[in-house]
Amino acid sequence: MGNRLKRITGEVARFSAVNTVATLVALFLFNALVHGVQGWFDGIMNSQPIPAYLVANSVGMFVSYYGARYYAFRHRHAAGPGGGLVNYVVINLLSFVIPVTCLFLSRNVIGWDSIYADNMSGNVIGALLGNAFRFWAFRRFVFTGRSPLVVEHLAEPVLDPATGELLDVEVEPARTSE
Repeated sequence: MGNRLKRITGEVARFSAVNTVATLVALFLFNALVHGVQGWFDGIMNSQPIPAYLVANSVGMFVSYYGARYYAFRHRHAAGPGGGLVNYVVINLLSFVIPVTCLFLSRNVIGWDSIYADNMSGNVIGALLGNAFRFWAFRRFVFTGRSPLVVEHLAEPVLDPATGELLDVEVEPARTSE
């Protein structure tokens, strides 16, 4: 497996782990707001699933930002103000359209309003589609490349002796004690 494929596979795995944690936070909060916790309280936003989804996923968004910034994309430069936070929030808010549309269609077009239908449409189908969009957008617009603090260069390009083609050589960034 090439270095680039290994790097992207590692990013996908770390990004997925971060999103799993953030999704669990948002999932619990969404279900508590819309459906309540059986035996404790009823859902205070039962008739307002879309605003509840936005509130729950806004909390999850900040969990995912810190996980992405300091774990999934820790080796990449965070572009934009606030260490990439502004760009991250904008992309997340744009990506909310995907699961909210799924939830809206399930609730208002098909007429399904059970806990299972809400979670399948918004938190499974919508979340998977939204995560694919966010992974692409974060790599493209937020975590844009190697940190400018790490100066890396090779004296000469490295060629494969067998084929004469340019090799994709990764230089590991120097560890700093921050």
